[in-house]
Amino acid sequence: MIKLNQGGVVLRVVAGILLLGAVLVLSLRGVRVQTNLYDLLPSGGGDAVRSLERMAEAGSRQVNVLLKGESEEVVLDSALALCEKLPPALSRMTDDKALARMSAVLQAYRFQLLSARHRELLRQGNTEALRDEALTNLYSFVPLALYPVDDDPYGFATSFLLESPLLNKKNLELHQGIMLGRLDDSWYACIPLMIAEETAASLSLLQQEMSQLAELCGQTGALLCGAPVHTWKASSSSQRAMGGLSVVSVLLVVALFLGVFVSLRGMFIMVLTLAASGVISLGIAMLLHGNVHILALVFGCSLVGISSDYMVHYLVAHHEDTDARIALPLLRALLLGMLTSVLGYSTFYLTGVGLLAQIATVSVSGLLSAMLLIVAFYPRVYARHLPVRLTSGALLVGACISRWRFRMLLPWLLAGVMLGLSFWKLAVCDDLRGFYRPDAELMEAEKQFARLTGMEQGVVTLVVSGESAEENLQRQEMLAHMLEQAGVENYTSVASLVPSARRQRENFEMVRELVAAHADEVPLRVPDEWPGALLPDELLKASSSLSSLIALWNGNHSVVLVPGKYRARLAVLDSVPWVAAVDRFAELKNEIGKWREQLMLLLGVVGVVVLALLSYCYGFRAALGICGPVLAGISCVFGVLAAFGVPLTLFHVLACYLILGLGCDYAIFRASQQDSQTLPALAVGISFLTSWAMFGVLAFTSFSVTCDMGLAVSIGLTVAYVLSPAARGAIKH
Repeated sequence: MIKLNQGGVVLRVVAGILLLGAVLVLSLRGVRVQTNLYDLLPSGGGDAVRSLERMAEAGSRQVNVLLKGESEEVVLDSALALCEKLPPALSRMTDDKALARMSAVLQAYRFQLLSARHRELLRQGNTEALRDEALTNLYSFVPLALYPVDDDPYGFATSFLLESPLLNKKNLELHQGIMLGRLDDSWYACIPLMIAEETAASLSLLQQEMSQLAELCGQTGALLCGAPVHTWKASSSSQRAMGGLSVVSVLLVVALFLGVFVSLRGMFIMVLTLAASGVISLGIAMLLHGNVHILALVFGCSLVGISSDYMVHYLVAHHEDTDARIALPLLRALLLGMLTSVLGYSTFYLTGVGLLAQIATVSVSGLLSAMLLIVAFYPRVYARHLPVRLTSGALLVGACISRWRFRMLLPWLLAGVMLGLSFWKLAVCDDLRGFYRPDAELMEAEKQFARLTGMEQGVVTLVVSGESAEENLQRQEMLAHMLEQAGVENYTSVASLVPSARRQRENFEMVRELVAAHADEVPLRVPDEWPGALLPDELLKASSSLSSLIALWNGNHSVVLVPGKYRARLAVLDSVPWVAAVDRFAELKNEIGKWREQLMLLLGVVGVVVLALLSYCYGFRAALGICGPVLAGISCVFGVLAAFGVPLTLFHVLACYLILGLGCDYAIFRASQQDSQTLPALAVGISFLTSWAMFGVLAFTSFSVTCDMGLAVSIGLTVAYVLSPAARGAIKH
């Protein structure tokens, strides 16, 4: 038999360099995990999509704390006491320091930033009404940070800011940096908080900070809501569920490995191999993409099942041969099995979708590194073969199928029936909101916050387009007039805080005309020349208080948020070409649907390529025998979902790529098995049981993403394994 000395120094050096490089990348950059669903939107979607991405990025860092009490004083005192104990990574968006920084910027442009009331009085030239308005502001509640300066006796900047969407909230007033409001005969305090960017980028840091905040709120009876709370709740619940099931899965794999190979040393080496390949794949993903989405991480971790197959086949083959080097037939079968998986995942790059590219990087690098480690180190580590047990039990599965004369037709017939059933009844679901079910307390907090802010019927997102930033602001001002004419209130836009340069110039000229006409009555020192306009970027970067508005501004494109209760009144905007109503959830749903369709198409393309590759290596008849069980396994996933009325999701389709890789491994080794050989059947049986122990338990999780993948892989692998004996003997040489 031909032997290849694959455990050479060069391969070991390459593997060592990859491992050290991955450790260095992870230690320098850390692991940045994306959790927001809007991170899934394609980066090439244009300015409108980038505006939605900015909204999602800001929203993913904002937490709202709600306190309920019988009186205004009680909730205010409780809120102030809670603010003194906040974790360091959380900052208040409306405290005095944040407002003071923003006010300092506005005061420099105070003669060109005018509230609607001041603009009206200036047009009338009514100096007496201006003085009365100023006195009203002085004797009503005004945050100290926003108190008028000496050379702004009319409080232009103060009135403008108090009328802005940041502080002018329905049912809410600002007191000592705390938003207070009354609802259903109860008082509420709302504390908007912003999580530090580095904390929001790290799932572990986010969980730590949110746990501390939740413990603090539990002592005062406060409620939490906001995107980070959903991320924390979802990740914590999924980790708890998967943690317990992972322990069961690992114990099953360890028991199976020890029962077959009777070697703690072998078990330890296999775990080290899997850990090393995981570190390498994660390091490469961080190097190429800068971060990893949690869905890519979950999917990449599932490749443990495929990687462990390579080790099992080597150990079983080494049992019947005292030479530790990898035999050519075994190496060829392993490489073909790996190549089918790599081909499948590599097609993800063709979609142009960032998430799928991350999955491809984690998957391909993980598989290649696992194979490299096995070929480089195992012949040196396993100088003596391991004992193998349970050979007779592995032969029981498929004993009847392997003796049937027309066994190669069975998988294809089953695949045809299941595909017909799926075409008839299979439905699809691309709405990711159905994959997460928040608890009742969180939903109650979201409901109360929406009522306090006037958003109880949701939000309509309007995207305003322009040829330049100035034109965009002018169009927002035109839109504001249209909305007011339609009776729409409490909307949020950047132009309501930063007017266009044209309007700022108009305001400045009105103030100058007032001073010129009433020099003796108006104690204002207005500059002789126009000082220039306040730009949105200058103000939006001045304070964390404006983080929610930063998300709405993207230069030529910007977002205007309108309360959902005014949805019917927005019909007047249908004929306006530069305004588009965008359903953020529909946008995401459409993108997920496109990905699912692309992956389905690519799955068929990969199947044809694998068939051609196997035909080249073994002949067309043998290739049909190998691909039959795999096709039957994938078809049964669709057929079973259709039979039970379960809609097909993106994650079911992703699971089919795992079935393709593992199923091809089973069929290739079964096809090369001759009548006198028993160990290939054992290797395939062990591979199936280890994979089922790792993937099957995922079907019992409450996290829908992993549940869908676990269910699909369990069905597909079971069918592919049971039918794999139909390919036995297909390879004659």
